Amino acid sequence: MSSNIYKQSGSKNWHLSVTIDGVRHRESLRTTSKRVAEKKAKSRIEELQEKARKGENDWLFQAGFVKFYDGMDQGNSSWSAETIKRYRTSLRSILGVLEEYCEDEGDDVSDLMAMEIDRAVVSEFVERRKDQGVTVATINRDLTAFWHLMSVMKNDGWILDNPVASYERQGMKEVLPDIVMPTDTAIEELASRAPGTLSEFPGFLNETGGRVKETAMIKWSDIKGMEKPVEGKVKVTYRNTKGGKIRVITLRQGAIDILLRIPRSNSSPYLFWNRSDHGYYKDASNLFWEYGQETGFGSRLHDIRHKFAIERLQEGWSIYRVSRYIGHVSVRTTERYYFRYLTQEEQDAARSDGDNGFR
Repeated sequence: MSSNIYKQSGSKNWHLSVTIDGVRHRESLRTTSKRVAEKKAKSRIEELQEKARKGENDWLFQAGFVKFYDGMDQGNSSWSAETIKRYRTSLRSILGVLEEYCEDEGDDVSDLMAMEIDRAVVSEFVERRKDQGVTVATINRDLTAFWHLMSVMKNDGWILDNPVASYERQGMKEVLPDIVMPTDTAIEELASRAPGTLSEFPGFLNETGGRVKETAMIKWSDIKGMEKPVEGKVKVTYRNTKGGKIRVITLRQGAIDILLRIPRSNSSPYLFWNRSDHGYYKDASNLFWEYGQETGFGSRLHDIRHKFAIERLQEGWSIYRVSRYIGHVSVRTTERYYFRYLTQEEQDAARSDGDNGFR
C-alpha cells in the first residue's frame, strides 16, 4: 500500500496514486499521518475497484457532464425548453474551454476527475472566456450552468463542495496555481532515468516549450533544415495540436544538438520512437511522473514548458513571440500565466512587439 501514497513537493498531506482498469487516479488524502493515509488509501482503492467492477466511471468529470447534459429535460420539469437550450449552449462552451485548458496543461479532459474541478479551474474558465471576448452577461450565464452541473455532482456524492459557489463567494477573483519550475540539474537527472530516446525528451521540452503530447508525436518528416544544423535554419512542424492547428517554430541550437544525438529507427517514423506497435511513447506524462518520484524531480513534466516560457520572457523575447512559439491561443493567457514571475522592467520589454527571439 505504501507504494500508492506519496507526498507532493511542498505539501504536508499524503496523496494517492493508483491505476485501475487503465485509469490513473491521483488525489489528496487530506492527512499528514502516514498511518491514516494508508487506511484512507486502502478504502479509496476498494471503492474505485468496486465502481470499476460495476462499470461505473462516475468519478470522471466528463461522465458527470454527459449525465447532466443528457438528463436536463428529463428530471427537472421546472426548466423551460428555452432555459435548457441556453444552459446546454453554456455547457458546450464550458467543455470546450476545459478541453483547451487540459491541453495547455498537458492533460486530457477525458481523464479529468470531478474532484479536480476546483476554484482555480473555475477561475481559469472565466479568464479564458474573457480572452475570447465574450460579455460579462454571457460569462455569468455560463457560471449559472456550471453551478448547476457541479451541484448535481455534489448531490450525487462525487465531490464535497461546489467549486463554482466557492469561486463566487471569493468575489470572482482570479486564482492561478503556483508554477514549480524545475532546475536544469533536476531535468538532467530526470532524463537520465528514462530509457531509449525518451532520455532526450525532457531536454527537448526545455529547449522548445512544447506540450508533452504534441512533442511525443513529432515525426522526422516534420523536421526541416537538418542538412545545415545550425540555429535559425532548422524548423519543426507540430501537427498533433489542439484542434489540429499546425504550428511551426524555428529551433534553438540546444534543440538541434539533441536531434543530432537521437538515432533514427527503421521501423518507426517518430523522433522519440520505441519498439511498441504504435512506435512512440503514448503515455510520456505518466512515465515521467513515476521517474520523477524516483529522482525527486519535484515538478510535473509539463512544468518544463512553463520554465521555457518564463525564461524566454526574462531574457527579452516579446510576449507575442513567446505566445506564438509555445502555441497559446491568446496572448492574454501568456501574460496571465507568466508576468507575475517577471520584474516590471522585464514586463515592459516583453510587451514591445519587436523582433525578440527567432522568427
